[in-house]
Amino acid sequence: MQHLRPLTLKERSVLEFIESYFLDNKLAPSFLEIKEHFGFASNNSVQRYLKQLKTKGYIHIPPGNQKRAITILHSANTLHENLLSTTKTPNDLTSTGSVMNANITEPCALPLLGKIAAGSPIEKLNFNETLEVPNNFVNNPDESFVLQVEGDSMIEDGIFDGDYIIVEDVKSANNGDTIVAVIEDEATLKRFYFHNDKNLIELRPSNSSMESMWHQPEKVNIRGILKNLLRKY
Repeated sequence: MQHLRPLTLKERSVLEFIESYFLDNKLAPSFLEIKEHFGFASNNSVQRYLKQLKTKGYIHIPPGNQKRAITILHSANTLHENLLSTTKTPNDLTSTGSVMNANITEPCALPLLGKIAAGSPIEKLNFNETLEVPNNFVNNPDESFVLQVEGDSMIEDGIFDGDYIIVEDVKSANNGDTIVAVIEDEATLKRFYFHNDKNLIELRPSNSSMESMWHQPEKVNIRGILKNLLRKY
């Protein structure tokens, strides 16, 4: 088997949808069905993700314009399953920006602090539970927590309603980071951009049908940065 490269959150979500569609319909989804499922603005986004999945060795698409011609070569879970059965060192592979330690398979329990809006802010950082997650999904367990996503403002990053996100507790961010932010006691999940010329923070959704939120820096309390994602079926 060829060496598989890790998938981004977006790529993994597209591949998982293709797999699920295959299971339910015994054939591949069309470009239009993929576009409508994820709310993409055009087929160009679909083609880009399929090309990335093909380049990374997860799917095959024959030349030409054949409809429903996607062939799955490897599942979205293939790389993770292979890692759990190897003895590679922690620095050998990364996934979603996080170091994956293939030698540690026991789960760790992270605080589940509640639900967070991928839409309009909501105040729901008040659960008192834990959620077991794979150790190789977490760099700093003592500084990490889990939130469950509500809403669809981050769907173009492959983050959907009901997903669980693993967040590292930090108080600052770089442009482009996906952050948990609290504004006037209400929490939201967005991409962070600081505009120095305006002295404003932009909290940008990953949904082309939604607009950014703008705030003065002192109004935005950064609670953490997205490090990984879990999805239950």
